[in-house]
Amino acid sequence: MNQTSLLLERALKKKNAAAWCRELNISRSTFSMAKKKGQLSPALAGCLAMKLGEDRNHWIALAAIETEREGPLKEQMLQALLHTKP
Repeated sequence: MNQTSLLLERALKKKNAAAWCRELNISRSTFSMAKKKGQLSPALAGCLAMKLGEDRNHWIALAAIETEREGPLKEQMLQALLHTKP
């Protein structure tokens, strides 16, 4: 499971997808695609994090790392970021 899907779950506990789409001024397809993939773009992760009072930079970095191909560098960066979570 991608880490940003956890942020998405938290967001959906606060408001439904339609409410987030209106608040963030994004299309429903953008939000539904993120749900389907189980992964947020760095921009969407940052916006949701800010709205939820979470560390925006942490979630943007996680989302960016999740877009990388699987491999040792991705794993090293992901582990480093997860171990320095504020």
